[in-house]
Amino acid sequence: MAGLHHYHFDFTSDHATPSGAGRAVVSGHDVQLYESEEFLISTVGDYLADGLRLGQPLLVIATASHRRALRDRMRLLGVDPDELVEGRDAVWLDAAMVIDAFMEGGRPNAELFAATVGSVLQRLTAQRPYVVVRAYGEMVDLLWRTGKAEHALALEEMWNALARSYRFALLCTYARSTLERDADTELLRRMEEQHARVLPFEPGPQAS
Repeated sequence: MAGLHHYHFDFTSDHATPSGAGRAVVSGHDVQLYESEEFLISTVGDYLADGLRLGQPLLVIATASHRRALRDRMRLLGVDPDELVEGRDAVWLDAAMVIDAFMEGGRPNAELFAATVGSVLQRLTAQRPYVVVRAYGEMVDLLWRTGKAEHALALEEMWNALARSYRFALLCTYARSTLERDADTELLRRMEEQHARVLPFEPGPQAS
């Protein structure tokens, strides 16, 4: 197994873009690697708040603690998530529960995923097919860190397949420590290929 330090992510101008609204005005599928919870919540909270300022409905699939922290971050940015209309302005879902909903025989099922997440996207875009849903998901991170990298990669493919039917900008996140511990270069290459852009690593003493 090769560590993350042995894999070269492509941070050229076509792949690496700054955080903020410009990243998700149109449909796309980005990935952010993070080291600290503070960086994760700051980056994703800013991303979600920027989407609301652009009139984009939100789809957030995260753990309970992260959903709470993201709401707090958005409030600090002057956006009150409690004022959003659930099901129209935003949908907040538990990552583990959504994973359970599309698993069959211990493996991700594409049809169940389309029925589960696709139905949410359909509801968010009902009567307004012109909008781009701003989505954040950490299901792939949960799968990878529990030793299910292949399941995470299958889920990335399912998101890309869903993008053929719905307009959304998706931000995925992975803990850098998880990838360094568990991934080989082939898995990392396949993960990178599923995304339009790989965003720069979190600044810090370990970043390279």
